[in-house]
Amino acid sequence: MTFTHERPPVVVDASVAVALALRERQTVTAAWDQWIDEDRMLLATAIGWSEIGNALLHRLHGDPAEAALAVWSVQWAGLETADRGPAGVRFALDLAARHRLSVHDATYLWLAIDIDGELATLDADLARAAEAEGVALALPLS
Repeated sequence: MTFTHERPPVVVDASVAVALALRERQTVTAAWDQWIDEDRMLLATAIGWSEIGNALLHRLHGDPAEAALAVWSVQWAGLETADRGPAGVRFALDLAARHRLSVHDATYLWLAIDIDGELATLDADLARAAEAEGVALALPLS
């Protein structure tokens, strides 16, 4: 699938969504604001929401109400879901094996490849795999 947007969509992995929800990194917040100003489509994989929820639950000391509010804040900030279903997982399996990624991480990479999007991640291994696959990074690695 190819999008004809002036600016490519951004596939957001759990590391970036959690950093946004907890306001941990100014670079993430600033980039997010810019993406919204540019009317960029912000996408997470279907499994990404579970990863976001899991990370937030742990980071917020097991408080499900706080974690739920944090998940809601990311959704409210404009993150949408793109599900590639079993076919997406099959493509992600190949990427995971080639780049030694978890299948979860590879689903973000596959989605970015599939929609000609950029990838926003704070995970160095996933960023390196994206660069090897020719996927632009929406955030600089620091």
